[in-house]
Amino acid sequence: MQNGVEVFQCGGVEVTVAKDEAAMGRLTAEHIIGVLKAKHEAGVTAALWLMAAPSAFAFYRELIAAAGRDPGLRALLPQTHFFQFDDYPIGRQSPKFAATFRRLLEAHLFEPLAAVCGPLAHLHPLELTGTDADRQVRDDYRDAVLALKRAGVYFIQLKGIGMDGHWGFHGAETPLDLPPGMITVPMQSQNVRQQMLDWPQFFPTAADVPETACTFNVAMFLLADEIVDNVPQASKAYAVLATYGTEAVINDVPSSAIKLHPRARAYLTRAAAAALLDFRRARQADPRARLSARTLEKLRGLWRDAAAPDMEARNIALMEEGLRQLGMI
Repeated sequence: MQNGVEVFQCGGVEVTVAKDEAAMGRLTAEHIIGVLKAKHEAGVTAALWLMAAPSAFAFYRELIAAAGRDPGLRALLPQTHFFQFDDYPIGRQSPKFAATFRRLLEAHLFEPLAAVCGPLAHLHPLELTGTDADRQVRDDYRDAVLALKRAGVYFIQLKGIGMDGHWGFHGAETPLDLPPGMITVPMQSQNVRQQMLDWPQFFPTAADVPETACTFNVAMFLLADEIVDNVPQASKAYAVLATYGTEAVINDVPSSAIKLHPRARAYLTRAAAAALLDFRRARQADPRARLSARTLEKLRGLWRDAAAPDMEARNIALMEEGLRQLGMI
């Protein structure tokens, strides 16, 4: 550990545990800005393939602030392509549009960034409508990414991890071995729980969460040239543990597939990595160690919901099944 930062390898992923969310965002921005500049100097166009979630807010803030300080970055970002990961099937005319990831990206990144850099010429919003037309929208969006990849655009992906280990909205219900593409998926109970915690103003009850979402799948995400993971929240402690606690890749934890990528890194906070660090210490002392009863009980607490005891029980059971598959309990 140096300057409050702990670094280790998990599979092919360099994992950095920073002291807090601000430090995580700063380290992430420094790395991604460095890659953008290196590609620009080499004459290579870049694309940022971005999650739209609270996990990314610290990076957004750091990127906007860096652009304000750096004329070179201000000139570069308008030439950069921006894609999103996933979204709810809600059109712009809907009163629920404020809950979409398109609007989150616009409000928290694109609009403030354009105020610093000028117009961003290569924004690619996923314009879902909530109608049958979304199948074509989905296919066209996939094809736009693939076309730029074939043209030599360098894709830098910033991902997060869902509370249940999902990647985008690709969750445990979807096989990892699908061909690369975009899919429509049901919102399962653990994911519903996360959306309620992330956006209580939009989703005060489970019934308010959309029944489906559109997402790239993991095979498509793995086509990125470089992948960076960001997880600041303590509420993601199970998902971080399940992703980076062992070398295993399992269907129940789609984000564990990041370990298959040849150029990937993760920036976590101590809060998000608490269970992971406890488990790593135990495994360093005894390679057969299991999760302590204390840590397991803390992880169960992530799913507590007195208003929905049946959902709570189901979510805890799903988490424990994942931990059993990983040999942690």
